[in-house]
Amino acid sequence: MSSIVKSIAAASLALNAMVAGAQPVPEIVVTATRTEEPLEAVLADVTVIGRDAIERSGAASLAELLRTIAGVETSQNGGVAGLTGVFLRGSRTAQTLVLVDGVRLENPTSGGANLEFIPIASIERIEIVKGPMSSLYGSGAIGGVIQIFTRDAAGGYGTGTRREASVSAGSLGTAAVSAGLSARSASSRWNFSASHDRTDGFDATVPGSVNYQADRDQSRRDSFAAGFAHRFSEQVEIGFDARTTRGRTAYDDPWSTPASAELTFRSDALTAFARLHPNAAWDSTLRLGSTAIDYDYAAFSFAPRTSSRTITWQNSYAIDAGSLLFGLEHLHQKIAGSGVTTGDYAYVRDDRATRSGYVGYELERAAHSLRVNVRRDDIGSVGAQTSGTLAYGWRASDHWRLRASVGSAFRAPTFDDLYSPFGANPALRPERSLGWEFGADYRYQASTVRTSLFASRIRDAIELDSDFVPQNLASTRVRGVSADARHAIGALVLRAAITIQDPEGRWTDPVTGEQHSGELARRARRYGTLGASWHGHGWRLDGELVTQGRRVDSDGAAMGGYAVLNLDASWALARDWEVFARATNLGDRSYQSASGYASAPRQLMLGLRFAGTP
Repeated sequence: MSSIVKSIAAASLALNAMVAGAQPVPEIVVTATRTEEPLEAVLADVTVIGRDAIERSGAASLAELLRTIAGVETSQNGGVAGLTGVFLRGSRTAQTLVLVDGVRLENPTSGGANLEFIPIASIERIEIVKGPMSSLYGSGAIGGVIQIFTRDAAGGYGTGTRREASVSAGSLGTAAVSAGLSARSASSRWNFSASHDRTDGFDATVPGSVNYQADRDQSRRDSFAAGFAHRFSEQVEIGFDARTTRGRTAYDDPWSTPASAELTFRSDALTAFARLHPNAAWDSTLRLGSTAIDYDYAAFSFAPRTSSRTITWQNSYAIDAGSLLFGLEHLHQKIAGSGVTTGDYAYVRDDRATRSGYVGYELERAAHSLRVNVRRDDIGSVGAQTSGTLAYGWRASDHWRLRASVGSAFRAPTFDDLYSPFGANPALRPERSLGWEFGADYRYQASTVRTSLFASRIRDAIELDSDFVPQNLASTRVRGVSADARHAIGALVLRAAITIQDPEGRWTDPVTGEQHSGELARRARRYGTLGASWHGHGWRLDGELVTQGRRVDSDGAAMGGYAVLNLDASWALARDWEVFARATNLGDRSYQSASGYASAPRQLMLGLRFAGTP
């Protein structure tokens, strides 16, 4: 532990040396507390990626974008539509909850969100909250929560119309086009956007891999998003936001041929809401949400159709001694399709309901802040789970704030764990975790430094035994420090993020009963990014170095560390028009984020973008 403490001190000193600049506009986030709150006031480690940062990143996939954030690692089985894993503070993919426009996006069979199905062009904004969050969101929020807002879903009211369009093409037969239109008035807003991207891809597997096929793995995605909201008065507002993505991608495996190894997929998210303000102190929102993840393999009969439907009634009430949050939630998950509920091998059960209630209290007095949250989830065939969070913050000066929190979280077993026809175990217990965090945030004018010392322990982790039956066999422990900083020097902005952690797993041999320990798969002890951007005279230049240390995969294979350099440039061609160019993996570095799968080689893109008002 002493090495971790030394690391946090070194990281803080290095990043604090970057501070000075002009006062930024306060940023509002909702994921950390389920209510709107200034980013600088939340008692959690939160990162926001806005639309401008998404465009500047040049990322072709969510995995490429998220891996630049402190405390976040990703993996990809091949190209942009290859199976994506995300690891928040050392937790597994299924231990991170993903929301789209406020509703849960989850594949009930595996517990993941299939982030590879969501194109970058459909995203307006991303909020990432690191640390246990089950006290607000329930099952799966062990490592944290990633909330994706689709184009203009987070927009407010105003006046005017905005039109956007982009077209680009580059190496590997890659091309993308997107367009959007939005309008706002004092009482209404609406938006529509569409995008298409495709690539001829590259050989996603490496020679010697059990999945190797000597071919290029193509993919394409089409996405549409729309939203509408109307404010009848200061007391009543209704609206909806919707997104759908369709696509197909080639992949490699030992059971298919290059001609038959193709997957078609669909990912949908719909949310409708009614927001009431009965009086100045009380806000009440009723939200109906539906998400679906469907896919179909051409080579064999396996075509799951999954859905998660949510009804949430949430209230916040201001009182003299602070504010109260309370709500009720009902989640119904269902699976169907060939090879799931039809065919020779059907799941034992095809649906599950979860009934939840949560309550929270927040107090802010002078330099002190306190937040308490408790949630109770009653999950069909699993039982009831209670989780809680206690957080405290102290504003030590105009520039410094210290925060501390402790929280419990859990993850319910998936449909694969409980109901699969191949070795299910209905006696499984939920995975349970306890985590704590100490943080120090520095803000002066346009410069910020955020540092967090964190630790978590997960018990009853679900692993397969020697007969490939899931059991509560393992526990994991992660201790570490993460820090990120931004510093402006005139038109030059410097940024850095670093995470140093000790991810360790312990498991019991199901045959001998012996205890074993080792590294957690696909998680490095050190990773981070360095970046710089400059704008002036119509130009914007951006460079980023992404690094990750050595890791091991679940099969024990070692994956070496790597450093990847990405560059982005744009020039204002005329009013509302700009030309842009991107170079990713400029050094053409060969590396793996999943054993046996290649990562994208050097890629160049050129494009033209329009954004303006009539």
